[in-house]
Amino acid sequence: MPKLNRAYKKGGAHRDARLFVIVAEGEREDEYFTHFNSLSQRIRVLPIPREEGASAPKHFISRLQAAVKSGDYDPDDSDQIWFVCDTDRWRGQLGELIANCKQHPNWQAAISNPCFEVWLHYHSGPVNAQKVSCSHLKTTLAQSSLGEFSPKQYCATIEDAIRYAEQADLTPQSEMPITMQTKLYKLAKEMRQFL
Repeated sequence: MPKLNRAYKKGGAHRDARLFVIVAEGEREDEYFTHFNSLSQRIRVLPIPREEGASAPKHFISRLQAAVKSGDYDPDDSDQIWFVCDTDRWRGQLGELIANCKQHPNWQAAISNPCFEVWLHYHSGPVNAQKVSCSHLKTTLAQSSLGEFSPKQYCATIEDAIRYAEQADLTPQSEMPITMQTKLYKLAKEMRQFL
């Protein structure tokens, strides 16, 4: 993993550049969020890598701590740390993650129910509220108006995704989304300020 060099100025980084540290379950999430590095000098996204077999939320905090210990991430109070995960396999681990986030002012959980692909579907429009499997969401993504997943194409429609996901959220005060909903729009809204 490349080390974060805060002194590096690619084309004169903007003085208000904000660092978003993403600790996510999967690689697709990393691809999606790191694409924003190419869109604005006012934002930096640093994904925290996962070791083999350590993608579950119970490993998120230790992954973050390992990145700090190794020098790959140098924490700053202005950084935003986002834990991006799904409910499909990890529902039993999410309560502890949410409780840990409440103890740190710059930590947030962005949870999708049942999986990250719900968020991707919101880029094409409102999502049907019927419960479907993650495998169905993944296979039908290619049939959406945006087609196969491409960070460049999907990130270009982030405004639509924010609007549709926020309108669909029936429990905005809760960190835990109900079926076929996601809280990722909250992270996207924070990032949008710097794009």
